[in-house]
Amino acid sequence: MTELAYKDHLRLMATYNSVMNQRLIAVISPLPDAELLAPRGAFFGSILGTLNHLVVADLMWLNRFRPQPYGEVLAPLDALPKPKVLADLLYPTLAELKPVREELDALYIRFIDQLSDADIAAPLSYRNSSGQPFTKPAGLLLSHVFNHQTHHRGQITTLLSQMGLDIGVTDLAPLVPNIEI
Repeated sequence: MTELAYKDHLRLMATYNSVMNQRLIAVISPLPDAELLAPRGAFFGSILGTLNHLVVADLMWLNRFRPQPYGEVLAPLDALPKPKVLADLLYPTLAELKPVREELDALYIRFIDQLSDADIAAPLSYRNSSGQPFTKPAGLLLSHVFNHQTHHRGQITTLLSQMGLDIGVTDLAPLVPNIEI
């Protein structure tokens, strides 16, 4: 059996994140924006509201990593908004949101690919959206980011199920590589 490095885990999660976001967007692409913005009782109101929340949270997190010595690969963030409120609706249409979502997903993969084990273990000091200071291990914070994405995509898949739409299997296991015993 081979040893799994934490970086391998983060790369798997970034890949899973990208695949699931692509699948979700493919399913909702035929829907009109009015339906995607319709209030559905979700924490962020609508399907598009929830997708915007994920983009906003990703922008906040990636910008926390940007000033670090290993953050140069995140330079494309400089051209994107710097949201301050987790419920900001930066992209009121799916056509506006989709390319940003794709860019962020690709950026996560590039970012993780260039991290060293020391970078992953290094502390990251940051302030949350309420201004509270924290210092936590960078790698575990990246795990949080991907868990956060999964949580809110689960909310969206529930809304889609209620609308009679199915995005298919959302399990991580199909992306986990087989090992030789």
